[in-house]
Amino acid sequence: MQLARHFFRKPAEKTIQEFVCNGCGEHVVQKELIIPVGPLKGETTIANYGCKCEDIKLARRVEKASKRAEQRKLQKTFDYYSLVNHSLQQATLENYEPTNQELAQAKREITDYINNFDGTKNLLLHGSYGTGKSHLSIAVTKKLMEKGYQCLFLSLPKLLTKIKETYNNDGVTEDELLNMIQQVDLLVLDDIGAEHNTDWVNAKLFEVLDSRAGKATIYTTNLNSQQLRKQINERNFSRMMENTEIIRMNGRDYRRRKF
Repeated sequence: MQLARHFFRKPAEKTIQEFVCNGCGEHVVQKELIIPVGPLKGETTIANYGCKCEDIKLARRVEKASKRAEQRKLQKTFDYYSLVNHSLQQATLENYEPTNQELAQAKREITDYINNFDGTKNLLLHGSYGTGKSHLSIAVTKKLMEKGYQCLFLSLPKLLTKIKETYNNDGVTEDELLNMIQQVDLLVLDDIGAEHNTDWVNAKLFEVLDSRAGKATIYTTNLNSQQLRKQINERNFSRMMENTEIIRMNGRDYRRRKF
């Protein structure tokens, strides 16, 4: 017992000062301690009692690690379910180069949409071929995933093909795919109007649109309103236009701008 008291003896201490820490804002008592045992016996050390700076640093490191893990999870989900052309994989908001004033205005409106994203507002990017509608749409998903939102990018023709493929394989099921479409914070439905116009196609499109009611969706199309209404039918067109802002993107082919 005497030996135990020897090794666990409380060090002699003297209060040096008291202050409010600039780092954590806590009241700190700074003391000088004399080490009672061991190879450093008799030496002095300074200890700050009440300071939470190290705890805060540790909490921030844990928070950053958690955010990195969440980012990896979001990206993994996006890569697994999204149907993205190889040419769009490097598309960002920063490397989109407008070729006229209308496209420059579209980029500004997309930037505002990202900055003010609330998970409810829809966009319809409409215009001629090759003006960067898909480029800007996938750029939105990348920016929002950086903020922690879950996003999907689906070409409508490829989505319909993917749904048909689920009927004959053991991979992603139709229910799993449609549930993911319903749950994400932002869905991009690209190239509407490029699909065949059949009763099955329109029924599946309505299923997707209906599941997104009240949640943010970005649509892109090369068709004008009359053509689009005829292609996807009146019911789908009406559902698609609920709480939807139109951004016009007409100009020369963006993909050939350097030719």
